[in-house]
Amino acid sequence: MNLPSPAKQHRILLRWVTALFLSLPALALAAAGDLTLSVPMLDSTVVIQTRAKFAGAVSSLTFRGKEFIDTKDHGRLLQSASSFDGYGECYNPTEGGAAHNSQNEDVSVFKAGRVEGNQLATTVDMGFWLSPGQSYPHGCGNKKSIKQAVNTVPTSGHVLDKRITVGLPGFPNVIEHRVTFHVLANYSSAVFEASTGYMPKEFSHALYYDPANGTEIDAANRQGEQAFPVILATPDSLYAMGVYSPQLPQQGVGYGRFSFPDVNKWNCVFRETNITPRPYSYQCLIILGTLNEVEDTLRRLNKTYGHPAH
Repeated sequence: MNLPSPAKQHRILLRWVTALFLSLPALALAAAGDLTLSVPMLDSTVVIQTRAKFAGAVSSLTFRGKEFIDTKDHGRLLQSASSFDGYGECYNPTEGGAAHNSQNEDVSVFKAGRVEGNQLATTVDMGFWLSPGQSYPHGCGNKKSIKQAVNTVPTSGHVLDKRITVGLPGFPNVIEHRVTFHVLANYSSAVFEASTGYMPKEFSHALYYDPANGTEIDAANRQGEQAFPVILATPDSLYAMGVYSPQLPQQGVGYGRFSFPDVNKWNCVFRETNITPRPYSYQCLIILGTLNEVEDTLRRLNKTYGHPAH
């Protein structure tokens, strides 16, 4: 076996040590969950930030000087969540952590993260939305007689892998949000909220995009899930965010729109039955731009990827 000379071995070792040293700040930042991804988009730059406080969930998304996602109040994130066996929020692993009125908000555990090129990736052990035994007076999911958290521990053990990619071929203003939920046990059913955006109040103009006709429908006061991709825009139509998935709708639902006093929300949701311990993976595409740009991109996405029948 031919070994390098001592001098060459020293040079190789020095290169490795230098590379490790230069990578330490990035590694330390990733370990904390504070990551920033900045990528040119159209005539501007999109800046996506995650924070350790939210276990690496997206806490800020800024484009053309407008913050589409912020953290003005608890839970206003771009994130993922799941629930099982019809218990709703009473058994609800959530990427960004627990409810603000739980005993401990910081129950999601950040495992790893990195930024490379136009991608940001994280791994997190999701915390339950409610603390063990926490009261839930409204009743749990479709089991209204149950009025407290079903989970007995604060952190779920359900690991979420997330990969965000800014820009797809031919679609520079699209953010791909790919997630994999690692489920640990058997359940009769699951709801996977693969992607959801809690947006500022000013994104109050809601539209549904009908891919069959290539037209938009004013959502008016309608809320909840339905079959059409959702767009949320400012009243002047200068800033808009839409969501699309080649995997939706499922049986006429999957795209949700909800309005709260200070927050407007969209989501991209998948339902499964006969759950077994394995990974469940989903893709949601988030579109940014003016309302006209988002509408045009949705039309082109539908032509490229197609759309399941309602």
